[in-house]
Order: sequence, then C-alpha cells, then structure tokens
Amino acid sequence: MTPNLIHYLARVKNQIHIFKALISLTVIIAFLSISVAHAQHWLEEDEGYVSRRKGLEFGVNMGVYMANNNQMTSSSIFYNGSGYYELGDNSATLYSIEERLNLGTTEAQVTNMLNTDGFQIPYDAYGYMRYDPGMMFGLKAVRFWNPESAIVLSFDAASLKATGFYTMNLNGLPGQGQGMNNTKLYGVIGEERRMLTTLGFRTSMYITDRSSWIFELGGIATGTQVVENYCLVETTPYDLLVTFNGPGQISGPTSNLTNIGFGFYTTIGLEALFEEGGNLEANLRLSRDNVKLGSQEIDDFGVLGYQGIQWNAAIYVTWMIPPHVGEYVRASF
Repeated sequence: MTPNLIHYLARVKNQIHIFKALISLTVIIAFLSISVAHAQHWLEEDEGYVSRRKGLEFGVNMGVYMANNNQMTSSSIFYNGSGYYELGDNSATLYSIEERLNLGTTEAQVTNMLNTDGFQIPYDAYGYMRYDPGMMFGLKAVRFWNPESAIVLSFDAASLKATGFYTMNLNGLPGQGQGMNNTKLYGVIGEERRMLTTLGFRTSMYITDRSSWIFELGGIATGTQVVENYCLVETTPYDLLVTFNGPGQISGPTSNLTNIGFGFYTTIGLEALFEEGGNLEANLRLSRDNVKLGSQEIDDFGVLGYQGIQWNAAIYVTWMIPPHVGEYVRASF
C-alpha cells in the first residue's frame, strides 16, 4: 500500500466521520421540525398561550467536535513526530521519532523486531497529521431576561486524536545482501483534550410560541491538554513524551501540559419548546480559537511550542433540564 493511497484513505475516513455528524444533525432537525408542527397544531387549539420564559435554566450538551484540519493552520502538526516543538515540562522531552527509536536499548529492540541490521528515519519522513472528529460533552447555564434575550455560560470537553504516518528505511535485510533498502510506513498518533468555556449573549427568533431560531455570540476560552504522542513500529507503540534516565528508565511527563487561549464564537441553532420544559436544541458552533500546545516561552524565532489562531466547529444537541424536574422526581417516589 503506497503512502499516497494511505493518506487518501485517511482523508476518506475523516470525511465519513463528518458525513455521519451531518446526518445526525439532519435527524435532530427533522425531529425538532416534527415537534414544531405538533406545537403549531396545539396552538390552533389554544391561542391563549404566552411564553413566560424568564430566570435561570440549565442544560446538558452532547455532540461532535471537529478540530481544524487545514494543512497550514492545524495544531495537529505538533504531533507529527519531528520533535520540532518544545514540550514545556521540566522532567520530560518531546523527542523526534528518530531520537526516540535510538534512545537506550530501543534501537536493538526495533532491529530485532524487524529482523534487520539497521534502520534510518529520512529527513522528510514526517507527514501531514489530521484530527478525527471527537465526542463532546458539557453543561450549559442560561439566564433569561425574557424569552428573546439571555446570557449563556457553557463548559464543554472534547477528546481528540490526530493521526498520520512516517517512513522508515530498513537496510541489510537477511538474504538480500548489503545495500538493499526497504521502506516502511508506520503510524504516529497524538491525543489531546480540549476544555471549552464560552460566555455569550443569546437572542431567539420565534417561529411559533413552541419553536425558535437561536443565535449566540461571545467569547471562548480554549484549554488544550497534551495527553499522549507516540509512534508505532509494527504494532508496538513508543511514547515520544518521555523522561530518559538511562537504559530501561523511561517515564512520562509529570505535569498536565495544559495551556489556555482566548477567542470568540458564534452559534446558530433550532429549539423546540415543550409545555412542561425539557426543551431540545440542535446547534452548530463556529469558534475562532487561540490554540496553544507545549512551551509558550519565546526566543528569537518565536514561541518554542505551538501557538496558532484557527477555526473549529462543533455540532451538538442540548437538552434543557425542566425547571420543575425536582418536583417530578419527588412525585415519582
């Protein structure tokens, strides 16, 4: 399987994830549309209903977070195995794949595993990385002044995985004679966690008294934590974020490797309101984030780690908890 074919298959896989997310959102909107139609029929029977939405409400978010995959701006490059960036941890280092596979006794392990007398990582071994869409969960608090205006505070978390490939040249293969090279293509993976805090103004455009369009605009704080970065040789993983204290003495970083950046966001959504509360929202959020990974110290060439402004997106559903849910729970016992 050629590198171009593998990269093509990776792009197809990512597009399938996005397609599934869009299908899910379509199903949600269809469900909300049915609810809207039902609400409109209900209104024909009782025209006296007037929304009295005011005060504090809470909700639960669940959906898909899609990190930026633009080749020029994506933060996934931090994990590509080149070791270009500084980690920012006093006890650990972000090694390149070449450095890591020659660390301590690792070189001997790899040559034995591959049944060769040597290997090289070429200078152009490190390729393009892509984030897979990740699940996002969170909580929301909304303070309504009236049914059309509110302040929104949300806390969300998403786990992301960035995947890519690197090349390795093997030499001196048994039975082939010296000077015969064989190029292998292996995976490199980065895992991170994003904590998203948004604070913004919300306005609603009512379609009926039981349905409305939602618009939000505000600020976002993006906390990004580096969780793992490792390369594969066959099926064996080798951590790139390690502390090396001698042969057989390799450990991971001791800090949580988290940075925070600030940006802005906008959200558009469709809400179906129910008589007893428990409203449902289908939302699309676009955010302009300041993403930071690794050390944020500055030298003559700029930030030692990664820092970049980028667009990210999330598609999610919000269930607004009924304000009298406590009474319902007590009544059921």
